[in-house]
Order: sequence, then C-alpha cells, then structure tokens
Amino acid sequence: MEFEPRLDARRSPVFLAGNFAGVFRVVTRDGEHLAIKCFTREVPDLPRRYSAVAKFCRSAQCPYVVPLQFLSAEVFVTSRVAPHADYAVVTMPWIDGRSIGAVAEILCQRGNAAALAGLTRAWSRLCLDLLQRGIAHGDLKHDNILVSQDGRLKLIDYDSMYLPELKGLPSTMLGGINFQHPKRDVRHFDAAIDHFSMLVILLSLRALTFGPELFRCHHNGENLILTKDDFTRPEGSDLLKVLAVSPDFHVRDWTSHLIKSAKAPSIGIPGMDVILKTAAKIDATPALPPKKALFSFFS
Repeated sequence: MEFEPRLDARRSPVFLAGNFAGVFRVVTRDGEHLAIKCFTREVPDLPRRYSAVAKFCRSAQCPYVVPLQFLSAEVFVTSRVAPHADYAVVTMPWIDGRSIGAVAEILCQRGNAAALAGLTRAWSRLCLDLLQRGIAHGDLKHDNILVSQDGRLKLIDYDSMYLPELKGLPSTMLGGINFQHPKRDVRHFDAAIDHFSMLVILLSLRALTFGPELFRCHHNGENLILTKDDFTRPEGSDLLKVLAVSPDFHVRDWTSHLIKSAKAPSIGIPGMDVILKTAAKIDATPALPPKKALFSFFS
C-alpha cells in the first residue's frame, strides 16, 4: 500500500491519538483519502476480531458502518518499546463530518429544537438497526459517532465491536466511562453491551431539545451532559433531578429507566427496542403521558 500523510497547517501529519491506537489521515496515489489506524497496545485476538468486523462492514449492507480493511502485517516498526516486526493496521475511507457531540453543541447554541429532535430520531434508528442485527458497537460515545456532510450518522472505531461469531471472547475495552453501565466489565460481551450507552445518548439529546443550556452547564469534553457520577450516585445527581421534572414525558420516563438500569445487576435494559421505536417518532413538542385505554363492558 502506497500513500502520503495528509499535513495540517503546521506541516505536521494529521493524527488522532486514542487509548489503543493512533489514526493518521493519508492520501493514496489515486487521490483517495483514508484513515490508517496503527495499534499502540496489544489487543487480544486482534486478527480474529478485525477479520470478522471487516467481513461484516463489507457484506452486511449496514448504512451506519464504514467499509474497512484489516492488514495483518502492513507496517514495519523499529522501536525501543516493542519488538522490531511488521504490525497490523486498519484502513477505511476518511469520513468528512463532525462528531455527534460537536453537532449537538452547535444546535444547542442556535436553540434549534427541531434539528435536535431530528438528530434524536436518527440516533434511535441507528440503535434499532444494531439491535435488529444482534450486534453491538461496544464503545458508543459522543466522538465515535460522526454526522457526515450529507447528514448521515456513521459509527467509527470498531475495536470493541460484538458480532455473533465473536461470542465467548472478552471485551477488549469497556468504553467511555460517561456512557457505560457502571457494572460493565470484560465479561460482558454480547448484543446487550450497547443498551446503556444507547439510552444515555438518547436521553441526552432529548433533554437538550428542551434545555439547550444544559450542554453549556454539563458538557466537559468527555461526555454529552451525563457523567459516570450520575450513574453511580443517581440520588445525588442535580442533573437527574432536573431531568426528572422535565416538561417532556419522554425525558422523565427515560430518566427513570436510566436510574433503574444503573442500579440493576444486569447491564441489559429490558424493552430497549420499545423505547427506541417510540423515540423514532418524536418531534420537538413536549410529549404528554400516553393515555390509558378505557375498557367498556359492552365492547
């Protein structure tokens, strides 16, 4: 593979550092812009995991993932901290866009409730797609979800992805702490590991629809508005107290679900699909509680 690194204004390679890898933006001889992911830590069963992920992204026709290649011995490294050897990389098309966190911030600054409601619907559809496929991303958070230039949501960073053929392996990492169930550990690796983070992001976007000032007050760069402290000590969370009295029924209801889930021994959320199907139909109007059906003895 032949390519040149894309340079920034300071003539340095465009580079993003993560917990397990670094990502470079490069340009191939054909002019294609790629993301090249180089691993900086050992990932257990890396070839097995990424071979399965690459196959899924290539063949599943999922609109929310990016096709990628796993090259098991592409880069030769000489280093004082690792053996001289060929190392694996992952390549995928470079996606121009903003993170869902950055988009939410812009919409909050503009007070654009309708667009925030639209973003919430789009998020719910993405989550439903994952649930229906029986897969999980494993690290859903504000900067692993991109909004492309045409407004479509794309997931990036598949290090923690669960697929049925990977059943039985441990989680490689536990995801961003401000999005994950407080009881999640490496033993949790199945289609339910995304439930809690799905709800965290869903609730955050819905709450921002009616309280855009919450972003300025509660965003710390590593979250949307909620944090690990809200999950581990919900009874002491000022933010959850605010959300519990929201004018919107869904914010109140999803806050209740979040608190209940955070206290539960299981990280899966029963009825998560029902919550998401409801969210796929919302608008920017505060929702009222559903009316209870009236039964007639003569019906």
